[in-house]
Order: sequence, then structure tokens, then C-alpha cells
Amino acid sequence: MKGFFNLFKRSANELKSIRCLAVTAMLIALDLVIKLTVDIHTSDSLHISFAFVALSTISMLYGPTVGFTAGLITDILGFLLKPSGAFDIRFTLIEALGALIYGLFLYNAKNDKWMVPRIIAAKTTVVAVCNLWLTTWAVASLAGKGFLAMFPARAIKNLVQLPIDIIILSLLLPLILKAWQSVPGNRRVTDEKLLFSDENLGKAMITLTALVMVVVCSLAYAAQYISDQQKELKSQLNEQQGTLERLDGEIGLLFENSGLSR
Repeated sequence: MKGFFNLFKRSANELKSIRCLAVTAMLIALDLVIKLTVDIHTSDSLHISFAFVALSTISMLYGPTVGFTAGLITDILGFLLKPSGAFDIRFTLIEALGALIYGLFLYNAKNDKWMVPRIIAAKTTVVAVCNLWLTTWAVASLAGKGFLAMFPARAIKNLVQLPIDIIILSLLLPLILKAWQSVPGNRRVTDEKLLFSDENLGKAMITLTALVMVVVCSLAYAAQYISDQQKELKSQLNEQQGTLERLDGEIGLLFENSGLSR
């Protein structure tokens, strides 16, 4: 537990570095550019963005505290530059929490065999906690809809996008980390045992297994919900078709009794 809180303390100390502030400012600017130019809206509640690359890079290089702060700044600046409805602090905190989660998994990461598992765990946790649950809750409360009614569509969208995001991060983050470490003074040495390391193999496997179970359960629920909705819709259509056939028969009987042709 002490090592966990030390992670935040060491990350906060990064803010004393001019280099940290400069790099973070550049990545925040990149995040905003991507949000404003490459943000793809598929509906009012679903959109695809690649701004997570810049925010995850900040968290990887400088830790959860810096990442959380950058998440707050990027969301607020993004709203000021391109307002979309009323400002809601919940979305700002969710964005910042996602950056914090990236920092928990990726801070002090090394370009070793555990790099990709760290990225998978980080992105999957962000999707599960921030995208599937917290954002769905916030959007549902604003739209006046039920959480469970919105969850299936958001689950399918996010879980389909998840492997694509993981591939993007797996390709870019190791290269960014290598370039950053090649600059004199950037390479840091720590004696802390990381979660994803040979020393903590058991904990790493438990974490990955738990995340896989969350993904599978979310997909299973979404599939079951959609199947139930399809059955209900089919039942309603059959009922309406039966009503139309009955009305058609009654109209035909009226024409027959009155001696008129249809």
C-alpha cells in the first residue's frame, strides 16, 4: 500500500521539472488538436476518438498525478474551444480518472516483454471503468434514459474499438518511451516491483484474467439484451399483423353483408 501512494507522490514531484511541464503542455495541445479534428461522432451518445494516445503518453512518462491533472486541463480546454451543451463536471472527472488509470499501469514501464500486457490491462480498465460504467451512467442521467437501456450499444461500440485502441497503443507507446529514454536525464531507475513483472507474475495473471472476465460479461449482457429486444419486437410485430388481418376480415365481412364489392 505504501508503494501505491508513493507512486502518486513521485508523480507529483515530476511537476517540479520544467521538462515535464513542457512535454505535458505539448501533449495536451496534441490531445486538443486530435479531439477537435479527428473526433468521429456516430450518434449523440457514441463517438470515436484517438486523443487517448496523447493522454496515455503523459501518464506513462510522468505518472498518475500528472496524468490526472492533464486530464482535467484537456477536458476543460476542449469544452472552452468547442462547447457541446452545458458543462458537466462528471465528464471532466471521468476523463481525468482515465488518465490516472493509465498512469497506474504504465508509469515506470520498461520496453520489455511486459509492455504489451501493461497496455492491454491499462486500456481495458479505462474502457471498463470509465467508458462502460461511469460515462454510460452520466450520459443516461442527462438523456433521461435508463442505464441498462444504453449499456448494450455502448458496450458493443467500446469493446469493438478496444482491440484497435490496444494495437495503436502497442505500436506507438514503446516507440515514444524509447525516444523519451534516449534523451539524457530522462531514464529513471526504480527498485519498486511493478505489477507486470516476473516477480509479480501471479498478480499480473489474476489482473488480466479479471479484466477478460469483465469484457466477456459485458459482451454477454449486451448480446442477451439485444436478443431480448429483438424477440420483444418480433412479438409486437406478430401481434400487430394479427390485428391487421382481423380488421381486414371484418371489413371484408361488412362489404359482403352490404352487397358491395371491395
